[in-house]
Amino acid sequence: MKLGRVALDGSKVKANASKHRAMSYGRMRETEKRLREEVRKLLSQAEAADAEEDTRYGRGRRGDELPEELQRRSTIQRIW
Repeated sequence: MKLGRVALDGSKVKANASKHRAMSYGRMRETEKRLREEVRKLLSQAEAADAEEDTRYGRGRRGDELPEELQRRSTIQRIW
């Protein structure tokens, strides 16, 4: 970590904050619960996809790997 410099010049910047969009603590808690549930669902979908791909292609493989004969440059034969 490195300590840098901070400079304040007193510039005024027009803000566009809406009081109607501000969240109360209750609404924040509801939104947090909804987002946590959404993330949980997405993670379970990702885990299911990983398990399905492991079953289909083998653990640690994606299915788009090069064939064995093309993985090493020394095994490629010149056609031309």
